[in-house]
Amino acid sequence: MAKTFKVVFEGKLTGDKSMEEVKQNLGVMLKKPPEAMDRMFADLPVVVKMAVDDATAVKYENAFKKAGAVCQLIELKRRTDIAADGMVLTNLETIPGATVVEHFGLVSGSTIRAKHVGRDIMASLKNIVGGELKGYTKLLQESREQATERMQNQARQLGANAIVNVRFSTSSVAQGAAELYAYGTAVRVE
Repeated sequence: MAKTFKVVFEGKLTGDKSMEEVKQNLGVMLKKPPEAMDRMFADLPVVVKMAVDDATAVKYENAFKKAGAVCQLIELKRRTDIAADGMVLTNLETIPGATVVEHFGLVSGSTIRAKHVGRDIMASLKNIVGGELKGYTKLLQESREQATERMQNQARQLGANAIVNVRFSTSSVAQGAAELYAYGTAVRVE
């Protein structure tokens, strides 16, 4: 079975470039605006890419080195997703082999995304011939990652090291815009 990884950035630099130069390099590489790069250099780890194969993970690692930064490659486990700080996410009510020692309650994260005119045009064409709407698939994947990261951040602030019973929900908030909502129960396990 092939291994999958997530690419995590914690704001660490290699030392041979200035912070501003690294932010600029990463912004170009990741196609993100300057304000997004400022958020990437905050105190909390940022998941840059989720569920990539080992060859793609190594490409990201090399690209980060070239930009002057260090990223972590974290192998994703079978039924759980382990974050950079050891946060365990699972859709099960418990974690096999672990004991819940503290319960913090509901944690959640959400993002609201609008459709893109270019993607709408391509989707209309795909509706005629059939097939996957790749633009929307990518949009939803990015939305899930962002909502999950926000949920993890809330759990970290409470002192949790795991989130159990994770679920996702979507709802329409305006014409052409939808909310993706991730929620679960924050706990401390041993």
